[in-house]
Amino acid sequence: MENKNENNREIFEGYVLDLACIRKYPQDELLERAKAHTRDCALMGHCVESGYGLINENGEVRVLDAKATPLIVEKVSKSDKEKGIKLRAVREKNEQEMETKEIREI
Repeated sequence: MENKNENNREIFEGYVLDLACIRKYPQDELLERAKAHTRDCALMGHCVESGYGLINENGEVRVLDAKATPLIVEKVSKSDKEKGIKLRAVREKNEQEMETKEIREI
């Protein structure tokens, strides 16, 4: 399940990459960079502060809201993987915007 959108609910899967790194790399390198992105980098202070996005297998980027950040930090810090951590985000519409409700490692 790569992308799924049901009215006010969305599920998106991809490799976690902090926004600082997303801004740093060209679009055509994002998937490769996300697969090689280390847990240590994702948990660095400036990376956590920048927020996170998920890069799917097609190289599409989904920038997540600020409420996703502590959920992602928790999953990444507990992951057995040193790099290429793949997550599933469940987001729901909350009045005017999509809000992350759940993050799972896959």
